[in-house]
Amino acid sequence: MAATSIYLVTRLLLTPFILSYLTLTEFGLWSLCFIILSYASMGGFGVNSTYIRYTARYRAENKKEEISRLLSTGIAYMLTFCIIFCTVLIISMPLVHRIFRIAVEEQAAASAIFTGTAIVFSLELILGGFRFIIAGMHEIAKEKQIAVIAGLVEVIAIIILLLWGSGIMGLLYAYALRVILETTSYRKYAKKLIPELRISTKLVNRDHLKLFFIFGGKVQVLGAGGIFLTALDRLFVTAGLGLAAGGMLEIGRKLPFTAKKVAESAFGPFLPAASHIEATWEKEVQNAPTARMLAYGNIALLMFAIGLTPLLFLPSVAQQLPFPAIPAAILSALAAIALFLMLRSKQRHEEQLAKGELRQLYLNGLRYTNLISTTIFAFLAASADSLIFAWVGPQYHDAVIIMICLTIAYAFQLATGPANMIFRGIDRNGREFEYMIMQLVLLLLWLPAAIASYALTGAAAALAAGSATSALCFFWRSNYTFQITFAEIIRHTLIPSLAPIGPAALVYTATTIFPAENRLAAITTITLCGTLYLLLTVAILWFIALTQDEKQKAGALFRLFPISTSRKT
Repeated sequence: MAATSIYLVTRLLLTPFILSYLTLTEFGLWSLCFIILSYASMGGFGVNSTYIRYTARYRAENKKEEISRLLSTGIAYMLTFCIIFCTVLIISMPLVHRIFRIAVEEQAAASAIFTGTAIVFSLELILGGFRFIIAGMHEIAKEKQIAVIAGLVEVIAIIILLLWGSGIMGLLYAYALRVILETTSYRKYAKKLIPELRISTKLVNRDHLKLFFIFGGKVQVLGAGGIFLTALDRLFVTAGLGLAAGGMLEIGRKLPFTAKKVAESAFGPFLPAASHIEATWEKEVQNAPTARMLAYGNIALLMFAIGLTPLLFLPSVAQQLPFPAIPAAILSALAAIALFLMLRSKQRHEEQLAKGELRQLYLNGLRYTNLISTTIFAFLAASADSLIFAWVGPQYHDAVIIMICLTIAYAFQLATGPANMIFRGIDRNGREFEYMIMQLVLLLLWLPAAIASYALTGAAAALAAGSATSALCFFWRSNYTFQITFAEIIRHTLIPSLAPIGPAALVYTATTIFPAENRLAAITTITLCGTLYLLLTVAILWFIALTQDEKQKAGALFRLFPISTSRKT
């Protein structure tokens, strides 16, 4: 989390500097590049997880020669994918210009940026195996150290190149420098860990290709869906409202997204932990593909009925209806209730885990990660106005409401992280796929209509509502598998995570009553309020929320309090 914080905070501090050298349209174009690249990264999601999982297994079994076969096969696989991606992107460039309404005079620069970032990103994907082999060897600290150093070099390069007058191309050159530095460093350290590690076409084999296609394929589908959902709001906003609106959305989402990346870096241990804990089932059911597809269809229909009910009252929809909205909404709500009861009846015949380590991992994972995320996001929501003012100035005030809505959206999304990683670790990806379906149906329904009715504010509100609704449905489904009631979730997880609400209310009151008059005053206010908020939140957690065992672990972590030398499990 510290490494992720360093990397992302430098990006936040860099944004106002970049905006002073680039127009909002150019900033929106740079953001659009990474929307497109995010779809290329779909090809790497399953590959990355396969590297980590099977490197760890081969290390445990002392089969280091298999790691070379795994790496060689992964590189060959990703090389093929990236060649296809870059070719398709170049061929479809005129279509990209039309979809995102890029002006004729800007198309040459846009094509150069799109192509250049795609090539650099492809290099990162192809040789990324070295990074994830390091993670699979449990050298996560070293992997993060390399990433932070390379990221800081990129920041310095951006500053120098922009001062030199390179414009938006300077961002591309700095990005390329970071990828080259990272890749060479990962390769060097991987070779240090495994001296016999090598790459050869002779080591590419069908058995390892199956690993990438079977286990990696399932994770890749989920990762692709996640990337698509992450970029969906920006795609709709940019296509419907233009590049400048896309840039404003990016400013509003930057702080919450940074906080999300910091908080979700805590999810790293759940996948390998769940993989190494043998899942024991009190009731195990192997559903046929047809039964699984019917279940997914039921969930999609349920989400459609739930999503349609409020949608009928949005101005952009209600004005187009040939019939009254209220009767239609009542019918939609009744359909949602019927579909819910149907799914609930079928759920009683689904598999359940035995009460044991995985169940406790799930409960504690929710507790600790929610404490982290609510502590971060409560402050962001409470001080959004002052933060935007201090960060980029008063001319971007429209980003405040966007930021508040997205803090809510990301908080709900993060709450599902531990369960998703545990399901992935025990090869039960169906639950994660259900969650993706829930989000997709709701956002496809709500985003376009909300944008048409309320522009950028509507997009942010739709994302918050969709995230909250799908997360609650996901917990209902997951709790049954882990044999956990909502009462346990509320008592063990929700109540402790409310600790930051009181301090956040004080921050909101203080920043509202005493608004800053300039950016320096805003920075001072944020610094002071943030420090007091954190101290007060930690005090509430320490004296009210944490158990004695948790206090001992916190003391060991921060070296602040003397603890017993006996080991507790």
